[in-house]
Amino acid sequence: MLRFLLLSLWAISFHSFSKTLIISDSHSVGAFGEELVRLLEKGGEEVSIFAFGGTRPIDWVQGNNLTWGYWEHHTGRLDRRGDNRATPKLETLIHELSPERVIIVQGTNMVWRKLTPSDQSDVQFLIGQVQKAGADCVWVGPPDLNVPTLENEEGVRSVQNMLAQESQNLGCHFIKSWTFTDYPQNQGDGVHYDAIPRIGKKLAKKWARGVHARLRY
Repeated sequence: MLRFLLLSLWAISFHSFSKTLIISDSHSVGAFGEELVRLLEKGGEEVSIFAFGGTRPIDWVQGNNLTWGYWEHHTGRLDRRGDNRATPKLETLIHELSPERVIIVQGTNMVWRKLTPSDQSDVQFLIGQVQKAGADCVWVGPPDLNVPTLENEEGVRSVQNMLAQESQNLGCHFIKSWTFTDYPQNQGDGVHYDAIPRIGKKLAKKWARGVHARLRY
C-alpha cells in the first residue's frame, strides 16, 4: 500500500513533456544540439529544433536573415542544414508547433558589445511569448568562453547576470551553463566547443548532458 502511494505521488509530481521546441545559436548546430536532442528524444519527447548561427534574442523577435548556417530538425519528420535563411520568429514557431516546453539557448552573441535596454526588452518579449502560450520556459545561458580578444570580462558577466535576472523575474527556468563548462585555453576559437581539436565534441556533449540533467519535469 505504501509503495503504491509513493509511486502515485511520484507520478503526480513528475510531468513529462511530449513536444519540445528549441531555438538556439550556433552552439546547437553541432554536437551540443545533437546530443541534447538525442537525450530528449530518448526520453520519448517530440523535438523541434531551430539552431541558427550568429543569432541574438532580437533575431528571434524580428526574424532577421543571417548567413552563419542553420540546423532544423523535427523528430521523425525532417532534418536539414543550410547556410542562408531568415531566422524564424519565435512567435510564429509557437503558433505553428504548439510546444509544451520551449528551450531558448541564447546569450553568447550578446557578449561582444555593451548591453542596451533593447536587449533586455527582447529577452522579456521572448519569455513572454512562451508564457503567453502556456508552455514551460527554459533559458540556457552561454557556456564558458575563452577568447583572447574578449577582454571585457565585466561585459560577459553583465550578460550572464541580465539573462539570469530577467529569467528569474519572469518565472523562466534559467540554466547557468558557464558554471559547469570549461573551455580549454589556447584551443579552438574560444567559443565553439566543436572547434576544439580532438576533445571538442566530447566537451560539447558533456555540456548537453549537464543541461539535460538540470531540466525540470
